[in-house]
Amino acid sequence: MIICNNISVNYNQKSILKNINIELLPGRITSFIGVSGAGKTTLLKTIAHLNSAYSGTITINGTSTKNLFSEQFAQKIGYVFQQGNLFPHLTVLQNCMVAQNYIQKKVASDAKSKTIQLLDRFGIGKLADSFPAQLSGGQQQRVAIVRALCLEPTCLLLDEPTSALDNENTKIVAEMLKELTRSNITIAISSQDMSFLEIIRDRGYIMSDGIITEKWDSAFDFPKNI
Repeated sequence: MIICNNISVNYNQKSILKNINIELLPGRITSFIGVSGAGKTTLLKTIAHLNSAYSGTITINGTSTKNLFSEQFAQKIGYVFQQGNLFPHLTVLQNCMVAQNYIQKKVASDAKSKTIQLLDRFGIGKLADSFPAQLSGGQQQRVAIVRALCLEPTCLLLDEPTSALDNENTKIVAEMLKELTRSNITIAISSQDMSFLEIIRDRGYIMSDGIITEKWDSAFDFPKNI
């Protein structure tokens, strides 16, 4: 479980996040909904420690994130950027192995075995030797998710994961995330894609101007608009 207490972020004397209090729960997908500029991405990056200039506290299973080394943090929280950010000069297999080699210090054979297992699990094993430029947007996004999962994180954060995807790939990514909840992983996403969020329909928060304006904790309470 991740708990954020009174998280505030200011930039150039402008308040970006204002006293945010949220919980991210194991085995659940928490959605952050809001228009551009609402603070969704800033919040996810702050939780992922990609933005360290904040006030308040963030704990993972009771441990403050400020007490974790970067290597420990990388193994607890996986972050998937909006555009995937795959290394263009590396194959899919190499993209997924690199963090295992450098952060977890895995030998190549173990890292390769873990990667192939996850690629096969999500139906993209045949892409292992492909380069990012040879992949569709949906395939790149699935590879980016697998790359994050290779470190076996406690929590997976995804920023606008379907922003560049068509309807078919949006459904694939949504089902991929729903399948992951069976492993009890904590998942949080930021999105404006209501068709994608309709498939997820779990729990979440609506954000506006850096504050939480609404919360729901059941598929039955899912908001129809933002």
